[in-house]
Amino acid sequence: MPITYVIDHELKIVRTEAKGPIKVPEIVNHLASQKRDKTVPYRELIDVSGVSAPYLTSAQIWQAAQAVLAVALESKPGPRAILVTNDAVFGMCRMFATLVDDSFSVRVFRETEAAEHWLMEEYQLDLA
Repeated sequence: MPITYVIDHELKIVRTEAKGPIKVPEIVNHLASQKRDKTVPYRELIDVSGVSAPYLTSAQIWQAAQAVLAVALESKPGPRAILVTNDAVFGMCRMFATLVDDSFSVRVFRETEAAEHWLMEEYQLDLA
């Protein structure tokens, strides 16, 4: 499966990794898994450095954003940090972040340390 994740309930963070070509249904399935696991409000570090071509089109990024926004209406998502190494994927992720920015916080990073710091230091969550 191209999208995998590990949940840390103590720190209230989901560490997600995407590899290979990613399609919108895989993103939707990931969201469904998070809803089932009740981790939508958790912080999420999404490592997409392993994503490869063919990349999502602008229309597909829009579809993915709409799916995420539908989930956001049901349960406020925690902040998402997206870790990127590829310039093309960086642009796609920035487009996605812009589309969902009014509903929850998403930032795109090139360095793991910066992404983790933003999630853990700037977002001290109280999710009792």
